[in-house]
Amino acid sequence: MKMSNKSAGTRFEREFAARLAAEGFWVHRFQDNKNGQPCDVIAARNGEAYLFDCKDCQAKTFDLRRVEENQFNAMLLFQMTGNRRGMFAIHYPDQTVYLMDYQIARNLRNNGVGSVPRDEMSGYGRTLDDWLEEMKVEAGETHGCRDWV
Repeated sequence: MKMSNKSAGTRFEREFAARLAAEGFWVHRFQDNKNGQPCDVIAARNGEAYLFDCKDCQAKTFDLRRVEENQFNAMLLFQMTGNRRGMFAIHYPDQTVYLMDYQIARNLRNNGVGSVPRDEMSGYGRTLDDWLEEMKVEAGETHGCRDWV
């Protein structure tokens, strides 16, 4: 049975939040989207706060029209108040999750780009796994080397 877009999105939000929590982040999911909540997840670790909006892509393309202006504005204000830059967590059908800085998404849309195909996303964002590894390096938890099995 095919899952609805809303339930697939909610499932991705839960999985994303659980993954961050498993990596030692304090995580909170905002669930009041009917009232225009401009993001889905806030996470904090090592004195830094991060804001995410989760986008579950049923196709192999991230449609930038899915991003609302209030989301860009909320992420800008979040950054202006001394926090890290907001990001879009984009889940593709191959289960890869990319993080794209909100300013990159805004610039692309302002320049007339309507969507970002999965095979081009590495030029605009980084995988969740790479970001998590970078967070560990910043915190001094690793020496910048990955454990390969």
